[in-house]
Amino acid sequence: MVDPKELAILILLGMFFVLIMSIGIIMLVRKNRKIQYLGAKLLEEELANKEIEKLGVAISTQETERSKIAHQLHDDVGALLSLAQKSLSNLEDEAVSGKIDISSISLSKEYVSQSIEHLRQITKGLIPHYLLKFGLVKALERMAKQKTDSLIDSFKFDINIPDDLVISNLIMTHYFYIASELITNLLKHSYPSSIEMILTFDAGDLKLKIKHNGIALTQRDFQLLSSDSDSLGLENIRYRLNVIKGELVLKRNKTYGTIELITNLDKSI
Repeated sequence: MVDPKELAILILLGMFFVLIMSIGIIMLVRKNRKIQYLGAKLLEEELANKEIEKLGVAISTQETERSKIAHQLHDDVGALLSLAQKSLSNLEDEAVSGKIDISSISLSKEYVSQSIEHLRQITKGLIPHYLLKFGLVKALERMAKQKTDSLIDSFKFDINIPDDLVISNLIMTHYFYIASELITNLLKHSYPSSIEMILTFDAGDLKLKIKHNGIALTQRDFQLLSSDSDSLGLENIRYRLNVIKGELVLKRNKTYGTIELITNLDKSI
């Protein structure tokens, strides 16, 4: 026969065990609910972060595209329109003295036509067709001849690079646009009557040397101008030099000045 005291103790212990189990179950349920809440919150934050990340990527892409279009508009269209303006200004001066130069009129029309064509290319998202089709050498020669035609007395272009030299489209494009900007600025601000370009390749370095008899800058002049000016042209040059890890070296002699555009094709990749 079970002792009533022992039975009472067993019942109390059972009730205590049930109470503990009940408390444990309640705590477990609450904890589970908290875990579910935190999990849902974490998922919500993760989704929000992903949306923010997507938004950031979208904004970054948009800014990159805007920057690209701004560079293209300045490098292509702006440069050609500047030369057209200079050519028309020359025509205006000649007209005052009673002279009419048909070739200068044709040149101005050509600059405007090229500007329109470049605008069409930009709207189609194209990079320079001629550059990709015929390569850097032909594109540089064509660009320089077009820009200097009727504006200077003498232009010469010498090439000393291997025929099988491979240059990536990225480097080729930025290199071309830097050279184009340099020629445009030279014609606008230095007033040369003679320009000579020499393109060489040695020990991995692709070098374009531009020699001219106009107003020349020293390396110090260029650095001061570059640091103090907010010109889009100089900003373009700095941006593109940074992309291809290139450098500009400017020198001024008594009768001429030189500008060297240098990039190492091995380091630029």
